[in-house]
Amino acid sequence: MSFPRPRLATLAYLLLTTGLAGCATDGPDAMSGSGTGGTGGTGGGPVCEVDGSVMVDPIDESACMPLATDYQPLDAMSANDMWPDCVTDDGTYTLVGDSPGSIGRVEGFEGVADLLWRGGVPTADDFTMARAIYAQDQGLESRIQRREDLHYPPVPMEDWDPTVDPDKQCSVTANVEKYPDRCVGPGRMQPILDEAFANGQMGKGDPQVQAARIEATLLWFLYASVYKEANTCATNKGKDCDSSWAYYTGGVMDRDGAVLGLAKEIKAITGNTHSRIFDGVLAARCWRDLYPDDMYATIDDVPADGQDLFNLAAEQLDNALDRGFAALVRTRLEQQAGLTGSDGAANWAFLQIAGPVLNFEAGKRGPADQAQVLADLWAMDCPTTADIEAGVAALDAIFPCP
Repeated sequence: MSFPRPRLATLAYLLLTTGLAGCATDGPDAMSGSGTGGTGGTGGGPVCEVDGSVMVDPIDESACMPLATDYQPLDAMSANDMWPDCVTDDGTYTLVGDSPGSIGRVEGFEGVADLLWRGGVPTADDFTMARAIYAQDQGLESRIQRREDLHYPPVPMEDWDPTVDPDKQCSVTANVEKYPDRCVGPGRMQPILDEAFANGQMGKGDPQVQAARIEATLLWFLYASVYKEANTCATNKGKDCDSSWAYYTGGVMDRDGAVLGLAKEIKAITGNTHSRIFDGVLAARCWRDLYPDDMYATIDDVPADGQDLFNLAAEQLDNALDRGFAALVRTRLEQQAGLTGSDGAANWAFLQIAGPVLNFEAGKRGPADQAQVLADLWAMDCPTTADIEAGVAALDAIFPCP
């Protein structure tokens, strides 16, 4: 069974992973951020300083309302929505199985963050310690090496390696090369991370730029993982719902708790969108409670109305995640004005990775002219104040509500 919104490859992803996109630098290896000159701080960083102040409205979701088909546990414990009673109606998460390993990966993200972008300018030793966290057994790298973006069509069965599990076909090199957008972890994310970690350890380029590239790519990984695991909760095994929840929250049962990782970032910007993403995660878990593993092995075994219900859950989560990531990008875009030197270089390096993650969905939702504004923005060496204001307006027009 196919799931909503298969994506087409985007030029932005290609540019990012082949080293053809990036801000201007003075160093010989400017495109990889590994040059030795420039004014972006310690050398090799892009020059991106925006003159003037940005005039945009603050985020306002007061007019946003859930869809009639959305799972809404905060509304009288789901009594007023179309969903049957289920285990998550109290608004908190209930595990399907044992505590998932994805909690440790989000904790790993937090450890890398403390070393590379939360504690000042990182040193070469900081990059080495951060890389050790990233490369821990069953840690972040182990899943990035096989992470799939389920918005893209799956690897065709005729290309499967029969010695590899169906849900791990993106660990096969030939499939990564042939389907890099589906195999987004090894095909798109890992090259960025490998280069940025290596540059940071060797002192090549601006360390803040390298850290920002790692930050953006790891947030991209968490964003893709929440949706992926929610889907495979239906197509593979119920405990993947636990992984979806953990990849979003870091293992916090209550939306109001001290969430980590992607949830921490989004909650700090818009608590409403954070709550709507949490509801989307709960919707997938509710569905699995209504159609448990011991009765229905996968979604293909579920009655048609149950399959439709899961598609609604997947879409609810996807819409909210898109809004959350857009809000994160919007905030960083606003911050670009007023940043100088390495700070400005690093923030723009972050945006040139995180911004294009939204390009496909922006093109799908439209308006087309606003989607083009965003695509053009991420390709710039550095935006002007007017470019930033236009980009914020485009994000608000395309992703107004979770």
